[in-house]
Amino acid sequence: MYRYAIDNEEELKEGLTRVLIEQYAFIIDQITIPLNIDSTVHQIRKALKRIRAVLRLVRWDIGEELYQSENMRYRDLARQISKLRDYHVIISYLADIFEAEELQIPESQFIQLMSHLNGEKEIELKRLVNEQTLETLKDQMELAIKDVQSYPFDFLGPHTIRQGVTNAYSQCLNKMTKTQLKLGDQPLHELRKRVKYLLNQMNLIREVWPDFFTTYSTSLKRASDLLGDDHNRAEAINAINELPSRIISNEDKTSLTADFTQEREHIHRELWPLLGKLFTEDTKSFVKRITSYWLISRE
Repeated sequence: MYRYAIDNEEELKEGLTRVLIEQYAFIIDQITIPLNIDSTVHQIRKALKRIRAVLRLVRWDIGEELYQSENMRYRDLARQISKLRDYHVIISYLADIFEAEELQIPESQFIQLMSHLNGEKEIELKRLVNEQTLETLKDQMELAIKDVQSYPFDFLGPHTIRQGVTNAYSQCLNKMTKTQLKLGDQPLHELRKRVKYLLNQMNLIREVWPDFFTTYSTSLKRASDLLGDDHNRAEAINAINELPSRIISNEDKTSLTADFTQEREHIHRELWPLLGKLFTEDTKSFVKRITSYWLISRE
């Protein structure tokens, strides 16, 4: 029902308009009939990222002013629910590794830590309820369904694919280089976002050659997941280090930080060779190839 892909029989304007409207409707459905708050928030955030990937694809067609205002609109909506998602990820991750007996802290200390984190998550959930955040988000999506009809999509074409993919791929290459020069949390976070945008764009046009795009997108998804796992561990380290000693001792903080840092090193050993394979081509060659696939599918 909510297919994030442009059919070969669709004009680009028709396909992108449909995809956006379906993503707005998907978010509305998630809020109207929620499975559970954690799943709902996660699905909404993923849909908002897909919407922003479309905006990046059409950036030069709709103009910088409209692009910036719409991109900030969906970025800010995602930020309103990001903290609840962060707590869920950290809590779930700690629970999993404790159950697997990979967490080297006493059980009493673990229970106290989890109690504190769950309490903070409950406070954040109450804030969302009191501020009617999801209801506001739903209203915004209903407005967006009307707004997209006025987007200047009349002259979309092969240049749209070329410009959008050029930007997405070149930013991945750029962020990769910067991250290798300075392996820090922020550069890795920026790289993660750019890989996700490129993945979403590849998913959008995958019908032009499903065999190629399925293979390439599967590898991009793996890289995105690895970067996400690394980010989650970095966030867990930061969250734990910020806790007062009455919640977790300094000794246990050091122990957890060392474990998480070691896990990040394992992730990086798989991540960098994979990224090297994904981004072997220069931007011009990659975009020329992708644009050719698009044009051939339209003949």
